Amino acid sequence: MNKILTALLLAAIAIPAAHADDAPAEVRTKAFKKMLLTFEPLGMVVRERAPYNKTQFEQQAETLRTLAREPFNHFPANSISGKSRAKPEIWSQPAKFQANRDALLKATDNLAAAAKSGDLASIKKSYGQVAQSCKTCHDAFRGPEK
Repeated sequence: MNKILTALLLAAIAIPAAHADDAPAEVRTKAFKKMLLTFEPLGMVVRERAPYNKTQFEQQAETLRTLAREPFNHFPANSISGKSRAKPEIWSQPAKFQANRDALLKATDNLAAAAKSGDLASIKKSYGQVAQSCKTCHDAFRGPEK
């Protein structure tokens, strides 16, 4: 399992180089999908639908923390194109968008710290904060599927 998580981390670091020719909307969409693929297994553990393994959960939480930083590098001005669900408010309300980004990064930092502690109550609370930060941002800045 360590090899899988290491591969995920390396893939996350390689996203910008591997997709240098892709449109920003495509790159950020792929980055958000990688986050989701890491976040979902954590949720299975939090909801007690999968067994808790401290080491594995800690590694996945750290991977999520790393991946959460990537998509926000790909929101240049007016980069709404293709299948992007980004709303224009991202660019017309940059301070609010930045605050939502900062809330997500803080929440993923807190989840990674909680995972290191092994305290399941703290983990569940921190996981909920990540989920809520995603929802808050989606409600304000993500439009319907095209």
